[in-house]
Amino acid sequence: MAIFGNLNNMALADLLPFISQQRGVMEIFNLASLPRISLYLENGKLSCMRLEDRYVDELRARSVMTELLRARRGAFEFVPGVSPRRCQKRLGWSVDRLLLTAMTTMDEFSEMTDELPHPGTIFRAVGGLRPQQQRLQSFWNSSYNLLQTGASSERLSRELRMPLDHTRFYLHRLRQIGAVEPVRNNSRTAKNSSVAAKLLGALKRRFLRPF
Repeated sequence: MAIFGNLNNMALADLLPFISQQRGVMEIFNLASLPRISLYLENGKLSCMRLEDRYVDELRARSVMTELLRARRGAFEFVPGVSPRRCQKRLGWSVDRLLLTAMTTMDEFSEMTDELPHPGTIFRAVGGLRPQQQRLQSFWNSSYNLLQTGASSERLSRELRMPLDHTRFYLHRLRQIGAVEPVRNNSRTAKNSSVAAKLLGALKRRFLRPF
C-alpha cells in the first residue's frame, strides 16, 4: 500500500525508520531548495539515492540527506515493491545510522556557522594526511585532486555539486585536523605593495622636489 503525506505534518526522521523496513522507493518532491529525490529502501537500509534522473555518490547523498532533514516543506510518497534500476552507485547504509550521522552534522554545523571560512579562501592539502572519520573521507576523496593545487569553497561547491555551506563546513573540519591549510594570496599582497610604492613616489616627487 502506498503511503503519502507532507513534511510539514510528519518529520522525515520519524518516518524513514518505519518505512525502511519495507522494500520500495520514497519519492520526495515540491522541496524548496532541492529537485525531486528518490530514496530506495530495503531491510532497514538506503540502497540508492536518485536526484531527478541521476543516481548520486556517497558524498552527494550525505549532503542531500542533511538538507532533507532540515526541510519543513515538501511532499512524499512511498511506493512498495520498487527496486532501483541500473544503480551503479550503491550505498547500502543503515537508515538509523545515516539519520544519526546527518543530525550530528546538523548540530556541528549550527555551532560552527560563525567559524566557517570565507567562500573565496583557497585551501591546499597538507602532506599525505588522510582523515579517519568516514563522512570526512568521502569529501576528502572527492576533493583531493583539487585541494592538491588549491581550491576554494566556491570552486569545490561547483565541481562537487554541493551546497556552498556544506563545502565550507567540510573544509573547516579538515582544517581542524590539519589536513588542509589556507593559502596566502601573495599576488594580491604584492599588488597592494606596488600601488603603495607608486603613491609614495608620487607624493615625494610633489612635495620634496627641489626649489
